[in-house]
Amino acid sequence: MKPTGKWSAPPGTHPGHLALWQPEERLLVVGDALSDYDVGWVNLALDGPDAAATALASLKRMADLAPRMLLPSHGPIPADPGAAFVTALRRARRLVDDPDGAVWYGARRIFAFALMIRGGIPTHEVEPYLHARAWLTDAARLLGLTPEALAAELIAMMLRTGAVILRDGRLHAAAEHTPVEAETLRVPYPRAWPTPEPH
Repeated sequence: MKPTGKWSAPPGTHPGHLALWQPEERLLVVGDALSDYDVGWVNLALDGPDAAATALASLKRMADLAPRMLLPSHGPIPADPGAAFVTALRRARRLVDDPDGAVWYGARRIFAFALMIRGGIPTHEVEPYLHARAWLTDAARLLGLTPEALAAELIAMMLRTGAVILRDGRLHAAAEHTPVEAETLRVPYPRAWPTPEPH
């Protein structure tokens, strides 16, 4: 496959990420830009206030290609690329129109994923865990809140909406997901990998 037609800053990524287009097969590798059920997280704290508009513009450019097949980084391959774009464009437009809502949306997603990855977090550890997260501090700054106030409201909101549940003394993500094996969490980040000796 010869990929052509690259777009920087697809939605849900940071500047410099790419989507790849294979025109003969009308195959579009969208990465984190969208999935069959969502759009990518737009980080306004790191990427600036125009990040959501850039993401929306990227989605529109990709939709205009009318791809036959989408290959996302997460979730199933969308059965109907056109319908996936309609949903993604609607959600991306909401992120542009409501910057505070975009920040809350990102905070809910990150926290839910953390709960999924960790198999839940003991209730007495949840707020200290959140207070130590850089993304929560960034979100609080954008919303004009203290990190403590944001953490408390985030937990309360997600419990109220049923996005998280209390079970066996732990807070869990309510969405269906495949548990992550515990040893996976002990794998070091690439920056901690040993540097090979030159030959």
